[in-house]
Amino acid sequence: MNADLIIILVLVVLNIPVYRFLYRLFFADDDDYEQSVKYVFTPNFVSFFRGEYWKDKIDSARVKFYILFCAMAIVLEYVLLSKVIHYFRS
Repeated sequence: MNADLIIILVLVVLNIPVYRFLYRLFFADDDDYEQSVKYVFTPNFVSFFRGEYWKDKIDSARVKFYILFCAMAIVLEYVLLSKVIHYFRS
């Protein structure tokens, strides 16, 4: 396996507490999360006719931002860690 892939996999596992922290910031409880995920997979026109268009947009955005922030944490840590490793190798 490539060393970079191993580093990324280790970061994914070590960041589980970060994911949980972000989860608590974005969602009130498990039901809130499940409803938000439901809106991600519900077409907008269906939500529009149900009268839930803006709730759909907001909840979909929360899920997307949660995923984005989790991914950004891994990318930022990987960049910093690779710079530290490069510094000590040279």
